Amino acid sequence: MLRKDVKFGSLLPIPTSPVDKLTKIATVNEEAGFNSIWAPDHLLFVPPGTVPEAWTILTAVAMVTKSVMIGTCVTDSHRYHPAVLAQRLATVDQVSAGRVILGLGAGEAMNLDPFGIKRNRPVSKLIETVTIMRKLWTEEISSYKGEFWNLKEAFLQIKPFQPRLPIYFGANSPRMLRLTGEMADGWLPTPLSPELYKKRLEIVKEGAKKAGRSIDEIDTGVYLYTSIADKAEDAHKQLDIMKPMIVPYPPLLKESGYDVDLPKEISSLSYPELIPTGEWIEKFARY
Repeated sequence: MLRKDVKFGSLLPIPTSPVDKLTKIATVNEEAGFNSIWAPDHLLFVPPGTVPEAWTILTAVAMVTKSVMIGTCVTDSHRYHPAVLAQRLATVDQVSAGRVILGLGAGEAMNLDPFGIKRNRPVSKLIETVTIMRKLWTEEISSYKGEFWNLKEAFLQIKPFQPRLPIYFGANSPRMLRLTGEMADGWLPTPLSPELYKKRLEIVKEGAKKAGRSIDEIDTGVYLYTSIADKAEDAHKQLDIMKPMIVPYPPLLKESGYDVDLPKEISSLSYPELIPTGEWIEKFARY
C-alpha cells in the first residue's frame, strides 16, 4: 500500500533540453503536482548535451515557481569553498523563501579530473564542508581548524531563510550510508531495486542509531529513471538513452541478480570514475 506522505520530485532534463526551456519545464512540473525540482550539479554530464551551472538555473526556477522545493542531485565538496557554497545556498534560500535542498555527494571524475580539481579524501572533505556550512549558517562568528579549511572569526552577512537548510547525501557506499544516518537530513541513492534499497536502508539506520537519531529524522528518497509515452516502444527508446548511465555499476548489476560477464574495460569502471568521452560513451551504449 502506498504511503500517503510519499512525495515525488522531478529532475530537470539536463543536458537534453535547451537552457531557455528549463524554467518552463519547472513550472509545468509544479502545476502537475510535483513536490520538488532538481538539477544535476555537473561540469560534464552523460548523455552529452548542454550543461548549465546548477544553482544559476535553480535560482531562475525559484523566480517562476511558488511552492516546489529546489535542489541539486548532487553537488560535491571539491569544487567549492564551504563559505562560498554556504553563501550561495543562503542567497537562493532567501530568493525562494525557504525552498532550497542541498544534495551533496563524494564527487565524480567527470567534473574534476579534466579540470585539474583534486578529489582527495572525498568523504572527509564532505564532513568538513557540512560542519563549516552549518556553523556559518547558525553562529554569529565562527572559528574552525580543519584538514582542508580553516576559519578565523569568520561570518556570513546572509543566513538561510530556513532555520535548518536541509542537506541530503547522495550515498551509496557503506561509509556514506552510515554517515547519512549520522548527520544528513535526507538520503538520495542511485537507482535501486526494493530489495537492495531495504539492505542499504538498514545501514542508514545503523548510522542514525550510532548518532542517537531516529530514521524518522531522515527523508529517505531514491533517484529513479522513468519513461512515459503513449506507446511502449516509444518509452523503450527513451530508456535506451539512459542505459549507459546504469551499466557503469558492475557490482550493483551482479547484486541485483543479473548473470553478467562484463568486458574488462567496463567492469573496471564505475560511474564516479567515468569520463564522458565519445569512446567510453560508445562502449557503454554498445554493451
